[in-house]
Amino acid sequence: MRIGIISDVHGNLEALNSTFLFLKNNIDFCIVLGDTVGYGPDPEECIEIVKEKAEIIIKGNHEEGIITGDLTAFNDAARVSLEWTKTSLSADSLTFIKNLKEKEEMDNTLFVHASISRPLFKYILGKREAKEEFPLLDKHICFIGHTHIPAGYKKEQDGDRIEVIPPDFSGKMEIEIMPDYRYIINVGSTGQPRDGFPFACASIYDTGKGVFSLYRIEYPVEETRKKIIEKGLPSILARRVGQGI
Repeated sequence: MRIGIISDVHGNLEALNSTFLFLKNNIDFCIVLGDTVGYGPDPEECIEIVKEKAEIIIKGNHEEGIITGDLTAFNDAARVSLEWTKTSLSADSLTFIKNLKEKEEMDNTLFVHASISRPLFKYILGKREAKEEFPLLDKHICFIGHTHIPAGYKKEQDGDRIEVIPPDFSGKMEIEIMPDYRYIINVGSTGQPRDGFPFACASIYDTGKGVFSLYRIEYPVEETRKKIIEKGLPSILARRVGQGI
């Protein structure tokens, strides 16, 4: 099976459309790892698209913030965008995100937004955080998003050493999934990458071949930037999508 995995769309319709255009003939199944909304100018449209095209959608911290109203953990730009997003969503979409699960399992794979220990909030930024999470992983692989930065971590089943698997010079990544290792793989962000590349992240896990591939998809980013400004959202959000920061 070829599983498409995306995360952190963040209301970026142009990135989402371009990503699904790439994925549509290359996958059998699609999973969204949360934060479909927040930051971006088209939250309602993005929810409608992922509902139509993805088989599994899980909750991220931005959906949680909208539902609970607790925005204390968010920076100023995120708070402003979430307050705006909440007023922009239909009643049906608010109900939909309220009912999303925090994690999903499929075969020997776990899907969460942020981490195993705190599925909505904890950032896995490097070896230290990955080391804290591996003892909690009872599956072969855990796929995450949240940091907006693609990365892979692997550890032998009976070993202690954690290896970091970085993207290549163009922000892409390919990982051979080996049976004697466990993996935590960050699929990056479709709608607001923060690794210096402004291209959307789109991933495919081919379970038959045992290969995970992360691709970068060009999209009309200037359209997104323009809409962010036109809708009165913080200008820093337009700068971030344009520069991949």
